[in-house]
This record gives sequence, structure tokens and C-alpha cells, in this order.
Amino acid sequence: MKRVGVFIDIQNIYMTTKTRFQQGKINFRVLRDYFTRDHAITTFTAFTCFDPENSRQRDFFNLLGLIGYRVVAKPIKRLPDGTAKASMDMEMAVEILTQAPRLDEIVLITGDGDFVALVNHLCAMGKRVTVVGPDQLSAPELIQACHEFMNLHQIEGILDLEAKGERRPLDPAALLSTDELPLPTETESEAKAA
Repeated sequence: MKRVGVFIDIQNIYMTTKTRFQQGKINFRVLRDYFTRDHAITTFTAFTCFDPENSRQRDFFNLLGLIGYRVVAKPIKRLPDGTAKASMDMEMAVEILTQAPRLDEIVLITGDGDFVALVNHLCAMGKRVTVVGPDQLSAPELIQACHEFMNLHQIEGILDLEAKGERRPLDPAALLSTDELPLPTETESEAKAA
């Protein structure tokens, strides 16, 4: 049976969605359902940083866990100048390389060009690599390195409908939002997207 690993860079998709649509809400249930395939064992791992004093973030991570995501998180680092460092790139790369020998396909949900070397290595290992990111804000080198690129925002229902002002039945597990995540300063984020 085919084994697929889906790895989500929450900070990257939050910032790029917020930049593109003026809001960062992603429906993680839709994302999970989109990549759950018949005749495949699919695992989901989400990577993010958090503010230990923010209980809403812990609630968000718990809800992700309840709908089938493994959450890898670490506290943000406060720098002496007052800015915050919130990067999970190294943790994400190590986790993917650790799991890769047991996977047939790897799906990276990010537009971050820092993952080009990882994608090249995975391809050299004979793994099929799909990158799912924001079309206009994904690094061109990342798009070119993978076997297939998909526009994250083209997945039907991926943008949280509440953010668009539409009404729908309340389902707490479907309303998972990244709005409460600590993020690097705008300058750091803009540099990372480039």
C-alpha cells in the first residue's frame, strides 16, 4: 500500500495567505480531506512555533490533533531587540528526512525556498515530491525542484469561510485558524517569502 507523508509549514501558509487575502485562516479539515486518498496510508504533520502564555494556541494545536494531525511545536524565541524568531525549518527538514525511507510520496505544504535542497535530496532518493503553496508567493526554485506544484488556494474550501463573511454551521474542529500563532516580524516574514 502506498504511503504518503504530508508536512505543513504553518507559519509560511499563514503569512502568505494573510498577504494574499488579508486574512490567514485556513480550513485544516479541508486540507486533510483533500490529501486523504483511497488505497494510501497518509500521515499529516504540522510544524509551528507558539507563545507558551497563549491558551488559544494550545487549543488550536489540540484541535489539530483531534482531526488527525501530528503537531510538532516549539516556543518562540524573543530576541534582545524585541523581535520574535519563529522558524521550524530545521525541525521540519529533519522530520521529513527521518520519515522519508518509509514513504513513497512526500507532500510539502509551504512556499519557502529554504526547502529546495531538501526537495532535491528527496528526489535523488527516488521519492515523489509534491509542493503545495501559494502560487504567487512560492519560491520559483521550489516550484522548479519538485515533481508537481499545486496552488494551495485553489483547493476548494481551503480558505476559512468565516473570514469571507459567509455563514456555516459551527463545527469547532473545522474552524481551525492560525490567527493566534506567534509570527516573526513582518520584515522577517517578507524576507522569508522571497
